Amino acid sequence: MEAAEAVAKVEQWLREVHGPGTDLRVDQANLVRRPEGWYVPYNSAAFLDGGDLGERIVPPPALIVRDPEGDLRHASPVFGGLSVPAQYPGRDHWAEMVDPEYADSGLGRLGVPLPAIMGWRRYLPDGTETDETRSNPEYRTGPSRRGYPMPSTTLDSLVEFRHIGWLDQRKFVLGLLEESVLVPLTDGRVRHQSTKDGRRTVELWTSTRFFPPGSREWFWLDPVTLLDHVPEADLIIHGPWQLPVEVTTEEIRAAHAEFPRYSDKIEVTGECVEASADLRRFAADTAARIGLPEPIEPPVDAGDSARAHGFELTADECYRVVTGRSWVRRMAMALPPRPPYDPAAFGLTPGYDDDGEPAVRVDSFGKFADVGQNTNFSWQRLLGAYVGFALGEALGAPVDRLSREEIVRAHGPDQVTDLSAPGQIGPLTQRLLFLTEAVLRGGGDAAHEAITRWRHTQGETVPGIDGWLPNLRELHSVRDPDPADLRSGPAVLLGALPGVLTIGGRGEVPFGASEAAVRTFAALPESDESDLTFAVFLGLLFERSLEREFSPALWVSAGAVLRDREGPGWDAVRELAGRSLIAIPEQGMYHLPDPEEIGDGLDTPSVLGRALAAVTGFENNPEAALLRAVNHSGRSALTGAIAGALAGARNGVPGLPPKWVDQLELKPLIERVVTDVARRFEGIPEGEEGQRWLRRYPAIRP
Repeated sequence: MEAAEAVAKVEQWLREVHGPGTDLRVDQANLVRRPEGWYVPYNSAAFLDGGDLGERIVPPPALIVRDPEGDLRHASPVFGGLSVPAQYPGRDHWAEMVDPEYADSGLGRLGVPLPAIMGWRRYLPDGTETDETRSNPEYRTGPSRRGYPMPSTTLDSLVEFRHIGWLDQRKFVLGLLEESVLVPLTDGRVRHQSTKDGRRTVELWTSTRFFPPGSREWFWLDPVTLLDHVPEADLIIHGPWQLPVEVTTEEIRAAHAEFPRYSDKIEVTGECVEASADLRRFAADTAARIGLPEPIEPPVDAGDSARAHGFELTADECYRVVTGRSWVRRMAMALPPRPPYDPAAFGLTPGYDDDGEPAVRVDSFGKFADVGQNTNFSWQRLLGAYVGFALGEALGAPVDRLSREEIVRAHGPDQVTDLSAPGQIGPLTQRLLFLTEAVLRGGGDAAHEAITRWRHTQGETVPGIDGWLPNLRELHSVRDPDPADLRSGPAVLLGALPGVLTIGGRGEVPFGASEAAVRTFAALPESDESDLTFAVFLGLLFERSLEREFSPALWVSAGAVLRDREGPGWDAVRELAGRSLIAIPEQGMYHLPDPEEIGDGLDTPSVLGRALAAVTGFENNPEAALLRAVNHSGRSALTGAIAGALAGARNGVPGLPPKWVDQLELKPLIERVVTDVARRFEGIPEGEEGQRWLRRYPAIRP
């Protein structure tokens, strides 16, 4: 479309809307072609012709004439905002209902793609909103509902939108022009690779968060400047979840020729904060201030551990790790001055030593650990699962078995929105810890003693109890479980997570190898085969969620789990998954299940189904997932715990609501047990450390 045609369309609209004698005219001096189409501003003739500032419209309005479609849209007055269809007097108006992910992305300069429009709502000529809507058969579910990671940059969004089909390759490259990319450096130089056809490739990243471990320096530059360094190469852009998009330098040149980059040039080198010179100087200053003979090394190990599992230390966290490690070394050397009176301010947090005694340790923020880094499961995701489990139980306990009507009467129309008691550990979390202790003590045989050892903490006299957990005063809090839970029913689901941990070592194991162990850990005196199959299904979901890489959405994991499972028990699981998980068609609107509609909330399948329904589609919003999991009739505490474990495994502790995590009772104990699980993955230690281990976790007696 030529500029003159676009101007003519806008002038026709001005006459039709404002009348033939309108004083409004196209501002042809500021006509611009954009990726969405021609940007055609207009203003009063008195201002355009005579410069009368009193007649100037501020901000100047503009229409977008789409190219090549030719339809008119009101340009957004906000940079990055969305245009909307132009309105005409005397006509109904159908407003677009754009997926919030696209609307909030700041990519309005690329236009509103049809697949990102969920539907349209009708407005009367006077602007009155109606209830009449039309769905868009070409809509495609957005990345967040699909379970893609939450984007942290506009480039992250571009990559995800390209993957799901909201943007085609041309629009992706046009969007890329105004962004910037990161290139890890090797010895200060951009690293090239060669493909089979001899063409060079360069790997780029959307964020330092997704850098491969070991990266220390980076080059930050815009795509046009990048061409000066790699004039002929294929660019592989890695975004969230290691989603690559390939772009050639020819595509960038062609896009830049059509729509020259208007943002400033970017060409900056830098280094990851955990390896920075500033942090080294801070370590030296800290050592001098507290009397250490030598400063500690920069926490590059912590940074690599975090990145390997999908997390990144902030600058503040890096400085606090340096402070905390410095104090831990100083305290080990028994040097003055006195230890800090406020551990958190110095990068320290409460914990337990190898003898089970309270001690301070360096705060890891749930992002790194010095154990279990090359094993089948991620320490970060495992800790998230346990903390999420405890939070879910704490949220659901006050409304357990209440109907929705009773929850509304007790907590108001918004139902449960916060912790009633400050994150109090419940009986389900207590029992989970003892089932986990069984893993540490030797596995399946020890699992049969787990409930007995837990009962010892609940006031029963059990002779000969040894080990750390049963004699830990903090666990001797009676939390009144339902006695029926100890014999049958949905309590079998508690065995899924600890059962899976039995395959968490270093060696490769086939997917599904945990099934026998889950059955052992889940079995109750009166549990039946159907209940155990549901527990196995939950365990297999945990297998996928706890892997080192970013865990996929529940509907994706469930599909992989159920693909090769056959038999009547698995038919029931397949039917439950169909009702409980988000339904995402190739095109058209997705369907989110309501937890309340899954069974009665009391038996094993409905408790599991409601937990799945609460999380599915909300994998990136753990707070919403947890509240969905407890605000229903039925077993709110157990449903919330399972949902919390699934959400926590995916997001880790850093992704769980901090306002709840900070209130969680016995969080240091949970973290110590999880850390010991990761150590168990690497093998029981030997020597004196091994003796301390056996005092904490005595082996099962023959």
